[in-house]
Amino acid sequence: MEVILIKPVRKLGKIAEILKVKKGFARNYLIPKKLAIRATEPNKQFIEAQKHDLEMKELKIRSEAEAINNVISGKELIFIKQSADDGRLFGSVNNKEIAESLSKASLHLISHLSIILENPIKSTGVFVVEVRLHAELSTNITVIVARSESEAQDYSRNNKQDTIDLLESSDQQETSTPNDVEQI
Repeated sequence: MEVILIKPVRKLGKIAEILKVKKGFARNYLIPKKLAIRATEPNKQFIEAQKHDLEMKELKIRSEAEAINNVISGKELIFIKQSADDGRLFGSVNNKEIAESLSKASLHLISHLSIILENPIKSTGVFVVEVRLHAELSTNITVIVARSESEAQDYSRNNKQDTIDLLESSDQQETSTPNDVEQI
């Protein structure tokens, strides 16, 4: 089935692109979520006429997403939760809680659907979570789950030191050349 994308779809295409997809994918996902319309002649003509407006609208949305990305990129969120002695939480931290906390910290409304979390966090520790603000734009934030504020600060210090160590080791690997390679 041929469809015309009216919004960019990750790993599929851009606005006003005509694609051939399976019928089920079009009927059950693309069309109901208003990501695409059927590629009939009237629709093709309509999209061609509206292409510039759609692209400008998408450019505005992307620039807003980039602005939010600049604010939240590398952000560290701390959640204080009750847990057992072995670190398992009495409950969990899910994408809705992360989105609420991130929205408060960044002063921008961020949907829980933008938080890419395979499973809720059910233990204490440091976690890297992907935030997908736009089909072509995503960033990572650090989520620290701890039992107390002091434990969260310890996790934060250790995480920063691990990051510094990782950066230093990657710099050393880039500058060093293997002994068995001849330089010409």
